[in-house]
Amino acid sequence: MYHIGMTQWIAGDEDLETSCKRLQKYGYNGIEFAAEPHKLDAGVCASLLKKYGLDCRSLCGLYDESRDLTGSGDTGKNAVSYLKDSVDFAVKVGAKIIIVVPSPVGRVAPPECKSPETLWASAIKNISEAADYAQKNNVKLAIEPINRYETYFANTAEKAYALVKDINHPAVGIMADVFHMSLEERNIPQSLLMIADKLLHVHIADNTREPAGLGRTDFKEIILMLRKIGYQGSLTMEYMFRLANPYSSQSVKTDPGLMDRYAQQSIDYLRMIERSTGGW
Repeated sequence: MYHIGMTQWIAGDEDLETSCKRLQKYGYNGIEFAAEPHKLDAGVCASLLKKYGLDCRSLCGLYDESRDLTGSGDTGKNAVSYLKDSVDFAVKVGAKIIIVVPSPVGRVAPPECKSPETLWASAIKNISEAADYAQKNNVKLAIEPINRYETYFANTAEKAYALVKDINHPAVGIMADVFHMSLEERNIPQSLLMIADKLLHVHIADNTREPAGLGRTDFKEIILMLRKIGYQGSLTMEYMFRLANPYSSQSVKTDPGLMDRYAQQSIDYLRMIERSTGGW
């Protein structure tokens, strides 16, 4: 039976303890904090984990223009500094993985002044530097391919795999988000098979970005493939409101009833899939 968590930043403006209480109520194993080391209090986060019987296996990095890992100069340095600060935060809350999106979410076209080769080389340089620091702290970085409507760089599993191979660092792997994969991959299970040796983490949402089971993604085939490749990590829910800018979900006024229904729908559906495929 897989470890099941939920990423914290999707819950709108509700307080963190309310989110933790909900996850305990519906039988979740963990919570994925946002990688916001200067906004979240690591001590408070650790205390809430203990109080509600949860763990934190991963942090979800949030990447705007100030955290552009394809950038050079001060821009690249700032992005690396953000990741290093996030590593420090990860250590304090027990997380072993930080999700990395190399280019800013919301930038859907590359800068006109830089070639693809230059951007690729900057991403390798910056992520490698952050990975050296992560490795010293027993933390890994998981590159997440994001769909073309949210960013321009490394949109597919194949591109993310090529980037990870070029980085060639033991602390760098891949994060698979099945919502983004539903837009970019011809066959999600086969793409998971392709990246199997680098897969560190998985995000779960249906093709509508709602909880699993409300759209048309075939989660049975996904779970069967994850078992086949020996994936042992977490399945972390990242459903959210229907918004053009996903990061704006953090400031949406929370509908507690809706979040309760979404949380229950997600875990009940995935546990049902596990039972029906011999996972128990």
